Amino acid sequence: MLLAAQAGRRIVVATCTRSLQDQLVERDLPALLDALELRLPYARLKGKQNYLCGPALDLIDARDRDEEEELARFRPWCAADDEGDLDLYPATDADAYRALRPRLATDPVGCSGLTCRRGRECAWVRARRRAAEARILVVNHALLALSGTAEGLLPEFDVLIVDEAHRLERVLLDQLERGVSRNRIDEALRLVGSPRGARGAARRATDEPRARGGLAARVLGFLTPLFDSASRPGLTGEIETLVARVAQTRDDAERFFQKVEPSGARHALYGARERYRSATELMGPDLEPLETLHGHCRAFARGFRSLAGGAGGFDARGEDLRTALETLVTDLEHAASVWEGLSSDLIALAEASERDWVHWRTASSRGVELHGSPIDVRAHAHRLVLGRADAVVLTSATLSAGGDFRFVAGRLGLGTESGIPYEARSYPSPFPLERQMKVYVANGGDDEAATIANVVGQIARATSRNQLVLFTAHERLRRAREQLLRTLPDPSVLLAQEWDGPATLVSDRFRAGRGAILLGVQSLWEGVDFPGEALEILVVTRLPFSVPDEPLVQARAERLQEEGRDPFREDAVPEAVLRFRQGVGRLIRRADDRGVLVVCDPRLRTASYRRPFLEALPVAPEPVADAAVLARHVAQFFGDTDVVVAGLGEAEEEPA
Repeated sequence: MLLAAQAGRRIVVATCTRSLQDQLVERDLPALLDALELRLPYARLKGKQNYLCGPALDLIDARDRDEEEELARFRPWCAADDEGDLDLYPATDADAYRALRPRLATDPVGCSGLTCRRGRECAWVRARRRAAEARILVVNHALLALSGTAEGLLPEFDVLIVDEAHRLERVLLDQLERGVSRNRIDEALRLVGSPRGARGAARRATDEPRARGGLAARVLGFLTPLFDSASRPGLTGEIETLVARVAQTRDDAERFFQKVEPSGARHALYGARERYRSATELMGPDLEPLETLHGHCRAFARGFRSLAGGAGGFDARGEDLRTALETLVTDLEHAASVWEGLSSDLIALAEASERDWVHWRTASSRGVELHGSPIDVRAHAHRLVLGRADAVVLTSATLSAGGDFRFVAGRLGLGTESGIPYEARSYPSPFPLERQMKVYVANGGDDEAATIANVVGQIARATSRNQLVLFTAHERLRRAREQLLRTLPDPSVLLAQEWDGPATLVSDRFRAGRGAILLGVQSLWEGVDFPGEALEILVVTRLPFSVPDEPLVQARAERLQEEGRDPFREDAVPEAVLRFRQGVGRLIRRADDRGVLVVCDPRLRTASYRRPFLEALPVAPEPVADAAVLARHVAQFFGDTDVVVAGLGEAEEEPA
């Protein structure tokens, strides 16, 4: 901030979530500026889809009475609000607002400020204008990564501060990953439209052009009257050629995905997943289904480019006609880009020939999909993020494993061997954690679900305090949940991520409850805040190692082995330590918090690689063999004597 004030530099602060953006802008930045007695313009900028679209609000229709009532409250809020940030609307009916929000939001792809009559009033345009005027700009990781490939999305900046920087690598991998699915092809076909009448029905020469919905119908309806009678057959023929291809493309896409479907058994929850390394391994010797589908993609791309060029050649008279024509041209060019991207990704994923990439196929409730990802982001992190500022600060509570920053730095391509040296600083926690926390290691039995259920149930009987139970796999969570539903004195206190709602919803209900038990995976290991009585007991079911046969993990291990290094010690362990530290960090959030951590994995005491995990703990763990004894220790730590288990309060989920 002093740099921004004294030298006039622009600083971008990137944090991992939109909710943390809001916290920084609404609470932390004002407090810091007041403390420093500074006055600096600052702003936040989110992805385009998080802002209100004025025309969408004008055209939206409520689907039921709840939506109608929520819209009646939403409209006055919009009139009084200057930002149009959909995250900031205090919804009264969260369910109704969740249904309304996608229909109120600005389309991140289809919307063009060049053709929107309300462009100057657009909330997204205003937000970008404020961003250009700010000396301190707060964004999220996803927008920061996207801006590396979208010129002009962010204003130029001098200093970059990346908060929660341990998550930056994952965001970059998500940004770079490619995928092709039946759903993606169906979405692209919806842009085209479909033929009227029965599929494959013959058309007489005297019939009117057939097209229903999509760009085909729009082009016919808008452009046909502008062509002279001699030119119309060429236009209608071009459109009908595209429309006639739709049904065949669907059939050929079905044939292709049947060809590439994984051959192994499917798990009830996870489906099937197989890695492949070549087109032959993916499809065998017959590549005709790929070539046919790729031909459709190229034909649609060429067709839309041709139509856009033809439409753009008109000299439209009148503002309304000119605006409509510009909008149509923009949409045609967008459709061409969609098909070009699909064509490129289809070939790249099917051939699997890109060096330093890993490829895999999946089959699940979503259908068959092809995926590809860089094995690491080292070659991309500097280009997309870290090389765009004169100075970069990466900060997080979990950037080091065993006091060593080299793991995260190496993952991001930093270090003298990469030609990008860095300095590392570590600062101790301001909290007296050694007095605030107690840590126990519970011996695990052969039946992991029964062990977890016994530990959690015994603690629930001994104390009425909230427990967060973190799992490393959905299947383990499912089995433990079934056990707890049978054995808890009051099963109504139990919440499970996905079974009882998404992470945001169950987190809110957990905060409102007393004696609540929340079972969570993945997203609940980090990024959630449960201060005070909202969380006093944390149970970690296993040390959070990645699944070794996950394609990206497997490919990294192979690369390290080729370099003569130990994948487990140099990659798997430090990554698991960082995740472990994130999970443990959920427990103590304030200086006056108190909490108990229970790790139900005896490897914390016995494994040869236990040292960095132990160093991640503020106090040495105490082993306890019996769950009932453990529960008594937990109750004694809190001074509990009388136990009352309260029901869960109802809380509403904030929009994602």
